[in-house]
Parts: sequence; C-alpha cells; structure tokens
Amino acid sequence: MGKFPQQFGKYTLIRKIATGGMAEIFQAKTAGAEGFVRDCVIKRILPHYSEDEAFVRMFVDEASITAKLQHPNIVQIYDFDRLDGAHFIAMEYIEGEDLSAVIKDGHAAGRPLSIAQCVWICMQISKGLFYAHTKEHKGRPLNIIHRDISPHNVMVSYSGEIKLMDFGIAKAAERSTKTQAGTVKGKVAYMSPEQARGRKLDGRSDLFALAICLWEMLTHKRLFLKTSDFETLTAVLKQQPEPASRYNPRVDQELDDILLTALDKSVEFRHKDLQAFDRELTRWYYKHVKDLEREAIKPFMTDLYRDKITALRTGGSSTRPVPRPNSNPRSRATPPVGSRPPRRRPIQEPALPDDGRAIPMTVEEPVPEILKAKAPSRARNIPRPDPASFNSSETLLEDQGPSQAELQQALRIAREQGNSARRLRERPTTKSPPVPPASRVPDVTLHGAQAPQYTPAAVPPTDPNNNNIMLVALAVLFLALGGLIAYLLVE
Repeated sequence: MGKFPQQFGKYTLIRKIATGGMAEIFQAKTAGAEGFVRDCVIKRILPHYSEDEAFVRMFVDEASITAKLQHPNIVQIYDFDRLDGAHFIAMEYIEGEDLSAVIKDGHAAGRPLSIAQCVWICMQISKGLFYAHTKEHKGRPLNIIHRDISPHNVMVSYSGEIKLMDFGIAKAAERSTKTQAGTVKGKVAYMSPEQARGRKLDGRSDLFALAICLWEMLTHKRLFLKTSDFETLTAVLKQQPEPASRYNPRVDQELDDILLTALDKSVEFRHKDLQAFDRELTRWYYKHVKDLEREAIKPFMTDLYRDKITALRTGGSSTRPVPRPNSNPRSRATPPVGSRPPRRRPIQEPALPDDGRAIPMTVEEPVPEILKAKAPSRARNIPRPDPASFNSSETLLEDQGPSQAELQQALRIAREQGNSARRLRERPTTKSPPVPPASRVPDVTLHGAQAPQYTPAAVPPTDPNNNNIMLVALAVLFLALGGLIAYLLVE
C-alpha cells in the first residue's frame, strides 16, 4: 500500500488498522467545506475478492442492512461505493478496542473486567441486538439476525461506548442473497444449536451467542471451543454448559440462572427475546451494584490503555498495553478451579472486589424500582399465575355495579317511601281484608339482614294510588338490595 497518509477518492487514509481474510480496514478522514473534517473507517474488499460475485453481493448486503440501523450501540454506516475496481464501506470510527482484546489485555495486566462490568457490556449489546431484530423499513419488518455475535465483533471505545459491528453475514428479509438451506455461517464456537444444524433462526439464536460471550467474560475460559470444528460443533449441540460460578465463585446463583436460561439447548426455554434478557441483566445490575462509579467502563479503559491512548493523541506508535502486576492484594484474577461439583449456592449479595479504584460514571436513565426486585427462578415446573384469572366473570371488578353516590341515593328514596307507608298506616280507616302475603315488602338493613316482616294496614279501596306507591317502594328496595350486595363485594 505504500506510505500513509494517502488519498483514496474523497477520503484520506491515515493508517491501516487490520487486514482480514477478505477485506482490509483503514482509519481515514474526509474533508468538506469550511474546514469540516470527519474521522471514519474504510473497509475495502481485497483485490482478489473483487471478482468473486457472491462475496461482493454479501458485502453489498452488509452495507445495505447496516445503513438502515441507527442505534447508539451499533456502528453507523456513512457511505458505500466502488473505487478502482473495489467496493468499500465508510463507517463510524470507534477509537477503542474490540471486546476480545479488552478481555485478554485486562486479564494479562491483572485487572480483568469485573462481574458488573461484564454484565453492563452485555446489557448494551442486548439493546442494539433487540433494535436490529425488531427494526422495520417502510412498514415492513427487516427480521435482521446477526448470526456472528462474538467478542471480536463488539467495539469498546476508550470513552466507554459499546458498539456492535460486522453485519456481514446477517440474515435479513430484504437481503439480495439468500442463504441456502442447511448452510452454516459464523464462528463455530459461538453458534446456537439451531444455527449449527442449519435450521430457521430467530433472535434467540443471537441471544445464545451473546450468553456464550458473557459466560466466557466471567470465567476467562472458552465454553464450547475444542481442538477441531467437528468437536466444537458436537459440544455446541450436546454439551450442557456448567454454571459460571463453577469457575468464578463471585458469580451468584441469580446470575447463574439468567445465563443458564439463555444457554438452553431448546430455543423455546430461553428468554423470549433480547429485551427480556436485557431486563433480567438490568435487574441484577441495579440490585447488586452498590457503587455505580466503581464499575464504569470509561475509566477502566483509560487506565488499561493509558499508554496507547497517549500514543494516539501524540501521533506515536500504537502498541498493546504492557501487563503490569496488580499491587492490590485483593486481585480480581480468576481463582483456581476446585474439585467441587457444580451446584446451586444460596443467593447472597456478591462481594465485589475492592481494588481501590474510583471510577466515575453517570447514570443516564432512571432505574425503575421493579428492576431491583428478585429475578424469576429458572425452575420450569413452577406454575405461573394466569393474568386472565384476575379478570374472570366470577370476579367483581371495581368499575362494575352502582357507584357509592347511586347507592346512597337509592337508600334515601327507600327511607322516604318507608316513611310514606308508615304515615298511611297511622291514618284512621275502616277495617278491610289483610293484604295477601305475596305483596309484603322485605326490609333490608345496611348489613344485609332481613328485618321482621310486617302487614301493612288496610287501604281504603277508593284510593287507587296506594298500590302504585307500594310497587314503587318494592322496586326501589330491590334495587337498593342489589346495589348494597355489589358494594359489599367491592369492599
């Protein structure tokens, strides 16, 4: 390529970041009017792949799919073009390291990511993935599935941002190249069982891969990787993952349960989507992390890559951080593996290691109280209450029946009618036959008990309004009785 900087169309290539099997990546700048300058990354197909129509088509798909995604946890696409016979993508420049390097460098320096930091990073990736899974374009779902989730495809910036990248083999409804049935793509050690079998995928396949990443971040061990791809695929399909607490006792049972649910071989037993997974991680995080400043990512990256950041700022050489021994006796290094079998330990507050670091962090969104509650158990045989049972026809809801004002009005009318009947009984009249039992009106007390029955005095046969008064009183009293019963049920 020659010396840098060098011109590449409207872009100026500053340095080569990496060369992969099919493409090379450069840090670049683009300039505009009035001194406008933007940092970016150029991802260009290697010359000998430019003639491969299938690969070029997949490269075009990556640009087309990612350009539709605008999310703070996904690397943005700025431009796609062809120059000197080679296709290239101009994308957002992230000044930082990929997650794989952060894990290795932190462990080598004796300052690995803490449990809370690992969980926080996966919370951010979950948000970006759920956005991609549910993204719509012109009213139609894109059905994007990344299919290549691994620490290598996650960027951690020096300022603490978490960005998902490389949708090169993402499966989407609108992509121009269709994956043949049974075709397996992606990194074998991070595949879901259904992806390894070449079956139809949904977002829970990416969930499985992200759970592998979190398990490995917590234990500093590879979950399914073996000496050959065949053995690795066999482990993905058949090996039951051990709890992370088997290798890192600081991992509590609650986090173990969240991980083992996401790593279930049967897709129907995992979390229903990445949003549900994110909610459980968020609940765990704000329940167990007492000092949020201590667990921030930005100061951790600034401390770990201090020399490299200084070199980038001053234009010097770029090297990996030199591992330095941790002077704190309470190191975060992974403890040796014991011989005890995997088992569930009692739920307890995790003792976050005290290494003396003070890491400031700003919480950008309020924490709902529900997130501090205990996460649901992984046990499958515990029946959950049916929400519909609280709305059945046998349950009197609060908004059914008469209101309190209506009930009081009905009782007032009943009392007035009773007073009228009493005045009629006290009037001197001639003796007449008693009223038949069927016309007797029951009286109901406020506690629902029936008062003693009475026989009204004889009414002169020449008064036609008396029967109407009794009928009205009977109707009102029955109305009051029904309203009173409803009111007692509500109370």
